[in-house]
Amino acid sequence: MTEQEFKAKATELIKLMVDTIADKEYTKLVSIIPPKPSWASFNDAEPTPENDCLGFGEWLDGQLAMWEEDEDKKFVVDHFNESCLDEIELENDNTSFVTYNPTSFGEKLDFWFEIDFEVKGEQITAIFDVNI
Repeated sequence: MTEQEFKAKATELIKLMVDTIADKEYTKLVSIIPPKPSWASFNDAEPTPENDCLGFGEWLDGQLAMWEEDEDKKFVVDHFNESCLDEIELENDNTSFVTYNPTSFGEKLDFWFEIDFEVKGEQITAIFDVNI
């Protein structure tokens, strides 16, 4: 896979991930870019990929609700905006670390997504985490 092909596929995966989060369809992340394992512990569920997605969603919804209460305005995760995506580069070891800075109604949120990619042949795998 060329670097240009990787960048295009990685961008599409990140777009799907962000749009899925914006639509609050958290369990669909399992087949796109799942969160790093351990989010299931947020809701005391059995650690499975699906429960990690649900735990992440519960955390995110709770975080946005807390900000809404504190600031007396609505918070969401906007759909994908390419300007929020940092540069994508494929390293010599066929890995990549990419950040995406989500927004709410166009304003940058106080956290960002960190996505780890690995390429094996033509297959791309990825997981994401949140940095606050």
